[in-house]
Amino acid sequence: MIDKSDVEILIPTLNEEGNIKNTIKGVKENGFNNITILDGNSSDRTKEFALSMDCKVYLSQDKNLQSFGGSIISAINSSESKYCCVFDGDGSFDPSSLNLMIEKIDQNYEFVFCSRYLGGEISEDDTLITKIGNIFFTNFVKIFFKINTTDVLFLYFMAKTEHLRSMNCKMLDFRICIEILINAYSKFKCVEIFSKERKRKFGESKVNKFIDGLKLLSYLITLRLNLNKNEKK
Repeated sequence: MIDKSDVEILIPTLNEEGNIKNTIKGVKENGFNNITILDGNSSDRTKEFALSMDCKVYLSQDKNLQSFGGSIISAINSSESKYCCVFDGDGSFDPSSLNLMIEKIDQNYEFVFCSRYLGGEISEDDTLITKIGNIFFTNFVKIFFKINTTDVLFLYFMAKTEHLRSMNCKMLDFRICIEILINAYSKFKCVEIFSKERKRKFGESKVNKFIDGLKLLSYLITLRLNLNKNEKK
């Protein structure tokens, strides 16, 4: 069985002082104490609260890497832990899923992805717009990339740090969700488990649904066209 101390929980944050204490508490209650807050230069007390609960706080000196995707890439490249797990700081993720993720890694799966919708389940935090968007992008990936997934926009996963580094990810924003998933399914043994997404209690989502949606669509189309070119060679 994997030692939980070997799993670094990476939590990207930006002004999450209302949620971060309960988020950290939930992770620790499940036995995971190797926690690093990937702060996007919060202007509130997020960093202060995290430090008070014995968490590491990572803030890249490169402003380009203080973004959502950039902070994840930078932290993975700097990690000294054998495994990494990306977790959300807004309190919506279910920390009990971490235990099942470790079990799946022990069963020789190389990437374990959580899904809000596996088995026909629903997310407590969905709006009509996000629900439609998730259905669209998930089906796009299933059809055009032949990946059997039920949720492509839920960045809650666990994997070996060396596997993540080998991907050499480039997306500095929300598009990293899809970049990691597509790369993982093309190169590694992956499995999906259900994890309940709870409703955020404080603050608002940092995702711009329209602009980020367009960026995701453009990125997916570009990826698919590039794959077509490579397949013809």
